[in-house]
Amino acid sequence: MIAWLRREIARAPGAYAALLVVAVSFVAYSNSLRAGFHYDDTHHIVANPFLRDLGFVPQYFHRPDMFSALPGHDMYRPLLLATFALDYHWGGYDPLPWRLTAIALHAFCSVGVFLTFRTLRAQLTPARQGSATLGALVAALLFSLHPVFTEAVDYASARSSLLAGGLTVWAFFLHRKAGGAGGPWRLAAWIASLLCFAAALLSKEIATVFPALLLWTAVLERRGYLAALPAIAVAALYFYARRQLLGAAVLDFQAHEAAVAAADAGSGGARPILWNLYTQARVIGAYLILLLFPRGLCIDRYVRVSETPFEPGVIAGALAIAGLLALAWRLRRTHPLASLGIVWFFVALAPTSSVIPLNVVMNEHRLYLPGAGLVLALGPAVLRLRRPVLLAAGGVLLALTLHRNAQWSDPVRIWESAVEVSPDSTGAWNSLGVQRLAAGDFDGALAAYRRALDLDPRSWNAAFNLGTAHLARGRERGDAALLREAERWLQHSLALRPDATRSEWYLAETRFEMGRRDEAQAAFERLGGGSARLYEMTRYPLARIALARGDAAAAEARYREALEDGADPVAARLGLAQVAVFLGRRTEARHEAERALAERPHDPLPHMFLAKLDPGTPRAVKHLFEAERRGYRPTEAEREGVLARRRA
Repeated sequence: MIAWLRREIARAPGAYAALLVVAVSFVAYSNSLRAGFHYDDTHHIVANPFLRDLGFVPQYFHRPDMFSALPGHDMYRPLLLATFALDYHWGGYDPLPWRLTAIALHAFCSVGVFLTFRTLRAQLTPARQGSATLGALVAALLFSLHPVFTEAVDYASARSSLLAGGLTVWAFFLHRKAGGAGGPWRLAAWIASLLCFAAALLSKEIATVFPALLLWTAVLERRGYLAALPAIAVAALYFYARRQLLGAAVLDFQAHEAAVAAADAGSGGARPILWNLYTQARVIGAYLILLLFPRGLCIDRYVRVSETPFEPGVIAGALAIAGLLALAWRLRRTHPLASLGIVWFFVALAPTSSVIPLNVVMNEHRLYLPGAGLVLALGPAVLRLRRPVLLAAGGVLLALTLHRNAQWSDPVRIWESAVEVSPDSTGAWNSLGVQRLAAGDFDGALAAYRRALDLDPRSWNAAFNLGTAHLARGRERGDAALLREAERWLQHSLALRPDATRSEWYLAETRFEMGRRDEAQAAFERLGGGSARLYEMTRYPLARIALARGDAAAAEARYREALEDGADPVAARLGLAQVAVFLGRRTEARHEAERALAERPHDPLPHMFLAKLDPGTPRAVKHLFEAERRGYRPTEAEREGVLARRRA
């Protein structure tokens, strides 16, 4: 048996090595299959109605506003949204299909790293071709096992890095194969490379570095410069499309200058460009340390903004960058693969760690595509290690990845680890509060929000979250004092950010719960005049206000309007069902809720409505179970209401 296996592997070592890479990738993330949704997943995925119907997929390609449930978060990543919509179609918000897709994409990229390394080793250093397959296998396994990439794999919103990174690696591999192939295979590989590049661009902007990687390989080989022209043309078309859809190809510099002139220029993406460059010199050094020594991983890390180039950390980072680039230039003739890997790392980091000030200073998922380059650079050196050392290193990386996956699988634990690593991160404390509140720990959530406010008294997020936490508890308990506290904090958040639509929205919700319906209605009507998207969203609270006043006809008219031309037919049908309950037409209410369930079987809300419609019955218990299985977290009051008669 063993002899037969050896003969089989000897016949096709590359194929078996690729299968091993895929298997190891799935083993490394086998304990993450129940990891849920975190952080930006709430508005990108969980609350985004445009992901719940495959009929919206064609619109992703010309509607950047579909990227998020929140107005003003437009991004042009249509292929990414299409993968999200498919995952929802297959399993709703059950984590399993989302996790399997992410792991498969990671395996896809890891195999791309294997093939790219093997091809480059044969093309750039033919004298060392004997160890090409083994070196490629070691490099790919290093990539598939490295714990620094867990954020890209375990965090659903970071799939953009996963998808764009994998497609860019494959585009590069196919471009290299086109250069070495002949006849029709050459044209097929070249077309496939451009298609992968185009798909990568439709996943995330970082793929724009691909032509630069082709140009550097041309420098290494001293030929092939013109071969990069088709990729440059594809990139130019992409920038033109972005400009048409978003108003700016890369960055709206006028808007950025206006943001810098605002009160808090050092926060978010409003840093001056020079400050960002100084800060990123330190951040790139931190990235290199994490790749070499992957301890202290953190989902939201506080990074102090550097305002001068003369800080020791900035100088050290700049010297390290300059030194590595000089090394890449020196190695371009003797060790071209290492030279390419070093340049790949810095070029792939450029979109997120250079002149464009992004909202978050440092994210580990941004290392996904750059990390592939560093693996190419280090692969030959790692191969020189003795086999026991390699096996031990692989075991350590696997253990660290499994440990990090376990943290990602617990929404409270992942944020507790973040505040341990970065106790000065207001974002981490805010997110810990959100997860504690979702887990029913109201006091723990308030403590986390107040810690964030202590760190940054001007934190809009902390003030806003304190307001919405008090609103949720006050609504659940009917407690006027909690609602007054919610109003106070939401007003404070508006004082910190007067243009915060979300603060206005939840302030209106709070006043509705306090019985101040006229104020709430006026606020929602004012919000609805802000944009077509907001008008669509405000129809639902305005219908609820009409129903609370006893005007069932007005409420029904708004829900029917939403059903006719809105993005969320399930919400509209459940609204009509609520109107039917108000009018005593329970059969009609059940019919509308069942139609909503038929339209979107994975949505927990129709199940929850039906559970509340027949409290205390076996049918209600079944619907409650189905709602929870689909991710709904009922309050104690909701659970008691559904089970009340059964317990009586």
